[in-house]
Amino acid sequence: MSDTAVDMRLVGRTRLVDEVTVRLRNLILDGALPPGKPLLQLDLCEQLGVSRTPLREAFRVLESEGFVRVSNGNKTLEVVELSVDDMLELYAFREVIDGLAARLAAQRGVSPSRLAELRALLETMRDQVGQAGFVRAASHANFHAALAELSGNKYVIGQIPMIRLTAQMLARRMRSLAGSAPSHSAEMLEEGEDDHMGVLVAIEAGDGRQAETIARRHIRKTMRSSLLRD
Repeated sequence: MSDTAVDMRLVGRTRLVDEVTVRLRNLILDGALPPGKPLLQLDLCEQLGVSRTPLREAFRVLESEGFVRVSNGNKTLEVVELSVDDMLELYAFREVIDGLAARLAAQRGVSPSRLAELRALLETMRDQVGQAGFVRAASHANFHAALAELSGNKYVIGQIPMIRLTAQMLARRMRSLAGSAPSHSAEMLEEGEDDHMGVLVAIEAGDGRQAETIARRHIRKTMRSSLLRD
């Protein structure tokens, strides 16, 4: 078999793993796979129509992101639940990380192509205001993860899994709020998009202090919101 054929097979498997990971993540965030539920390989293989190999690789990705953990004496995986206290502690950490990421990104400078990518993510989020669905949740997590990456600081970049996890877990709470208080949810989302745009504008202008100020304020708003209350 040629090297090209092998490479294409690996690409196909990678894409399948990515697809399985996204589907599992959405099932977790949507509550179809609730916290504490054991993830049984045979059942999920049948449900998703895949073999065990891509499923196991998807499990490893989700475990690294904090969505699942080993349980039952290392025999099974189960869906993780973050308590309000867990979220508040993580967001207290994120205030520092997100602020630092925004400041460093502004100071380093961001290429026009990356700025365009960030704007595209914000446009997707704005299009989804009032819906609090999977598309917005993914774009929101990608935006904050991209800022960490653009910081150029390897220790900030190392926090990307935590950033993605907390953003996605918050999205699950937002979907619940959207069902019980849709107007309040839409207002919060719109205010959040204004903060995101403010961070992006400051980064584009190379204003590290302003980028950090808005980013930290954005996280503090989240911590004080109804999303992080019992």
